Amino acid sequence: MQSNKMSNFPSKKALKFLILMVYFIILWLILPVSLALFAAYFLYPVINFCHTKLKIPYVISSILVSIFIFLATYSLFYITIQSIISIYPEVKLQVEKLNILNSGEHILLETIFNKSLSFIDTAIMGIATFLQDLLAYVIEVFIFIVAFFFSIFESRRNRYWFFIYVPKQYRDEWKHYFTKATSLFGYFLYVEFQLFIITFFLLSCGLALLGFEHPINKSFLISLADALPFFGIGLFLIPLAIYFFAIGEKFLSFAVILLYIFIQITRQIAESFLWASTFHLRTVHTFFISAASILLFGVYGILLSPFLLLIAVKLKQNSLYNN
Repeated sequence: MQSNKMSNFPSKKALKFLILMVYFIILWLILPVSLALFAAYFLYPVINFCHTKLKIPYVISSILVSIFIFLATYSLFYITIQSIISIYPEVKLQVEKLNILNSGEHILLETIFNKSLSFIDTAIMGIATFLQDLLAYVIEVFIFIVAFFFSIFESRRNRYWFFIYVPKQYRDEWKHYFTKATSLFGYFLYVEFQLFIITFFLLSCGLALLGFEHPINKSFLISLADALPFFGIGLFLIPLAIYFFAIGEKFLSFAVILLYIFIQITRQIAESFLWASTFHLRTVHTFFISAASILLFGVYGILLSPFLLLIAVKLKQNSLYNN
């Protein structure tokens, strides 16, 4: 009897894993609906706050929050595109005038500079392609809007209403993991937003002191790239330092490198403090976990750091290493 129970255990786990994979595939196939569900889940506390605390009717609260999110997203894309339009032609023009990089005398500088420009080209083309696709998929956008408002009104009765489609034997367990995962994602966005503000402020001050034109636009674009995975302020500041070095402006080149190093160190320290205050870990532990993640996994370690910090929190809560 005991052996039968033990033999059935792996099959039950395999079945649960298989069902979970099927759900992930379904969510991917109906991506506009899935995104609407998650958007409604994250925005429900804001809508509920407007309804309960500010005494705004629930329907009007939903519409106002939706309009605010739309305007914020539109403003973000508009400012980003305007920053690119104002900066990128100037960069390309300066590169075309730069004869040193075309002479073959600085092969290493030419390689690094051209590689950085190719990354910038890829980022710009990615943004343009995304906007074109967004305009092309009108039906998907319409489905997203309808599903979003349906989800918002269902969330008023039960925020986890969509778990009704999960088998009952897995419902509580999956709801627990979903809550933990979304909470971690919320922490990640919270920390990244604060790091974006810090980077933007430091860059604006630094570029303004160095006498750059349009320091706000440049700082916004660089800070936005720094907030995206696999990008960073080095994508812009390193080619800029190379450019100033190549044209003989060694002071400006050295100043830009110092600005880059200062912002990177400040950002890393601030990130450690922010994660420490979020997960209630000591700053030194947070710093070493984040640094180890980046050293072990490279750029992927940036995305893995929150999960490693969460594991550290679990180890601390379970007191595995306490005497």
